[in-house]
Amino acid sequence: MSIALTELRAALDGSPDNQIMRMMLIRRLVEDNERSEALALAVTIDPANISAPGDRAVIADLFKSAGLIDRAAEYSGSRPQKQSDQALASKPQAHGLRVVGGRDDAPPERSTDTHIRFSDVGGLEQVKKDIRRRIILPFVQPNLVARFRKTAGGGVLLYGPPGCGKTLLARATAGECGARFLNASLSDILHPHPGESERRLSALFAKARENRPTILFFDEIEALAAKRSNASHSHVGQLISHFLTEFDGINSDNSGVLILAATNTPWAMDPAFMRAGRFDRMFFVPPPDRTARASIFDLELAGRPGAEALNSDGFAAKTTGLSGADIRAIVETATDDAIDATLETGQEQPITPAMIEAAISGFASSVGDWLATAKDYATYANESGRYDDVLDFLSKHGRR
Repeated sequence: MSIALTELRAALDGSPDNQIMRMMLIRRLVEDNERSEALALAVTIDPANISAPGDRAVIADLFKSAGLIDRAAEYSGSRPQKQSDQALASKPQAHGLRVVGGRDDAPPERSTDTHIRFSDVGGLEQVKKDIRRRIILPFVQPNLVARFRKTAGGGVLLYGPPGCGKTLLARATAGECGARFLNASLSDILHPHPGESERRLSALFAKARENRPTILFFDEIEALAAKRSNASHSHVGQLISHFLTEFDGINSDNSGVLILAATNTPWAMDPAFMRAGRFDRMFFVPPPDRTARASIFDLELAGRPGAEALNSDGFAAKTTGLSGADIRAIVETATDDAIDATLETGQEQPITPAMIEAAISGFASSVGDWLATAKDYATYANESGRYDDVLDFLSKHGRR
């Protein structure tokens, strides 16, 4: 299955103007639950070029899931009635936006508290070690790194299969740095009107610069940084060029601002983002090993009835290949069983080993397809050694 998906990607790379091929790839990505990459491609399609109702529905659903209601309406034919400028001006708090002159002046400020630390992230010890050395140190000891003519800032890309802790790790990094964490949501940036997305992106960078040290975090970055060769819409290329200008700090000083991003599909990103000074530091966030899985079980079970009698290490041994999100779902399933038992008996029933094991037995890993696709790229498109960490992981875990 993964080979066919890889072939579709290669076919589109070879014929970027082929809208039929583009739509075939989007549909296949949706079927394989690779929705972030599908969204990145959907952003590049002009509604006028899609006539089949089924195709328009698929793209509308992608935008709706990402919170891009206006974009979804372009494909569903049900664009919501637009408020007048006067109505917007009379409601300056609507949607959490600051309104100036009757227009959305900036995206909502999604600053997250920085109380989350590495201790809240199960496993990933090597990744944490690398982040401490290459990201946190420049923030907490700026004089030391300045002595060596380095600055606290730049770009870091976290990549790996879904559900393995990339977003939580980003928040914990901000907590370890004592830096402000500014979460840049796709729905806050992408806008159907030409130039509006660029303006919103500039506002986010300006906010980050005003409150240094700041970690500006972009989740599912491939939706903003898709390959320009695949873009059929001129404003997509303009947005990417504008992003790179802000990234490089051509018109502003970005020192003290770390651009941190996460993606499941680094191979879908425009190569310009990988150049020196941009996302030249890439960290592979792999599925958790046994020790990490036991730690995740401990964190997820803590404080729940019966947790003290549960053997997390035993559960970890039975969940090879599962992600942190998979483990969280297993614990939630077992918790639901305990709640049902409590309602039936009228007395509190703890979570039992049998409940956890039953949840494990009925669960399939969510990372298998990703690893198969990543293996193809790491094997055949790894000229720069960018995916050596993936190959190393696959070799150690018998997936070579």
